[in-house]
Amino acid sequence: MSLAEYERKRDFRRTPEPGAAPVKKHKKAIFVVQEHHASRLHYDFRLEADGVLKSWAVPKGPSLDPSDKRLAVRVEDHPLGYAGFSGDIPEGQYGAGHVEIWDEGTYEPDSAESGVTDGIAAGRLEFTLHGKRLKGRFTLVRMRGGKGRKEDWLFIKGRDEFARPADVGEKSPATEKASPSRVKTPAAVKPKEVTLTHPGKVFFPDAGVTKGDVFAYYRRVAPRLLPYLRDRPVTLERLPEGLGDGKPHFWQKHTPPSYPDWIPRADLPSEQGKPVAYAVVNDEETLLYLVNQGTLTFHPWLLRIGNLDRPDFVLFDLDPGGVEFSDVVTAAVRLRALLKEDGVETFVKTSGQSGLHVLTPWVAEGGYDEARNWARSVAERLVEALPDKTTLEIRKAKRGGRVYVDVVQNARGHHVVPPYVVRATPGATVSAPLRWTEVTPALDPTRFNVRTMAERLRRMRRDPMTGLLA
Repeated sequence: MSLAEYERKRDFRRTPEPGAAPVKKHKKAIFVVQEHHASRLHYDFRLEADGVLKSWAVPKGPSLDPSDKRLAVRVEDHPLGYAGFSGDIPEGQYGAGHVEIWDEGTYEPDSAESGVTDGIAAGRLEFTLHGKRLKGRFTLVRMRGGKGRKEDWLFIKGRDEFARPADVGEKSPATEKASPSRVKTPAAVKPKEVTLTHPGKVFFPDAGVTKGDVFAYYRRVAPRLLPYLRDRPVTLERLPEGLGDGKPHFWQKHTPPSYPDWIPRADLPSEQGKPVAYAVVNDEETLLYLVNQGTLTFHPWLLRIGNLDRPDFVLFDLDPGGVEFSDVVTAAVRLRALLKEDGVETFVKTSGQSGLHVLTPWVAEGGYDEARNWARSVAERLVEALPDKTTLEIRKAKRGGRVYVDVVQNARGHHVVPPYVVRATPGATVSAPLRWTEVTPALDPTRFNVRTMAERLRRMRRDPMTGLLA
């Protein structure tokens, strides 16, 4: 791979940066993240491939929160020798400023069949990092509309045991406990009815579902959905123009000042120390206002505002990852049996996508660490009982056609999909609460959608998951 662009930008008589001389490649491919105090602080992420370092400039730095999609601008390849560089690039030189190594280690692509170069060409790289700060799965995805040396990509943390919410900063053990937060609502008059704008806008082209259909659905399910949202910080998944290539799709944590004062907010610290004003959806007016703003899916935390250190329930996310859905059913039924032996009550729902969620109230002593460790021990028992159908392997390429039993969301600051919410799928599917008698090989999760749920609610007078909130 040519390093001509790298050499063209630098005067090696003045800069201490290494030249493009060949360096023997490492036995295990390496990665490095360099903190670069140039005209603006940024972080340079580099992967060893084809004898060079494939490089991206990440303005805000890597995040361990899967919901943070960090911009990563692809820059010119760097020589392998640059992986050990730290020091000062003098004034007048390209990238003038101080450079130091922020993290380093080895990595491996999630798929051995395609290398980094092929992934760059395809616009998607999936890999596992083994660093001091960055561990586990990550993905680089090229944004639409850009090819060439200055490409905009997104740098995203995978959902695994190393994931951590951005809302929890680096804390010392003495400050680990979080003080209770309060919901704040200024004295403002709520509207008697929330106005719907652009009701005919098509949100789901494949299903022919409009924004008006989504709004009417949420109005219909509000009495059942609100108990799962009440007094919880909520991350909003917004698609203001609906589904479609190139249309905006983003995750919103902070409630902007332009939103009405009557929208309840909970101020919680971010990783950078600044408070984030999370929306708190306690009433139908707030729910429908946010839907009108293009919110498709609500993602509440597993806790309530009054106690930020203790989850209300534990989640087992059964992810098929392409295997037969009947295997997911088998795993769910066996998981229920294992927990029933322990006297633990379970509730089940579709994820709204391809899997099932099994949940149980957390009533034991302890907070998130204890809940997560317990969930992990139960998941291990399930895998031991069904070794050919279930796995705890986080990487898809190594799951061997088995259902992934995911318990990593049981952590402070992580969120969960509640029942009744709409998902960003072509069929406008929803996360549907189920009776355990419905969890059979004949179960089809795609049949629960914005249109079919109305009839289901008429027939199912009682929410089968009510006991989870008790």
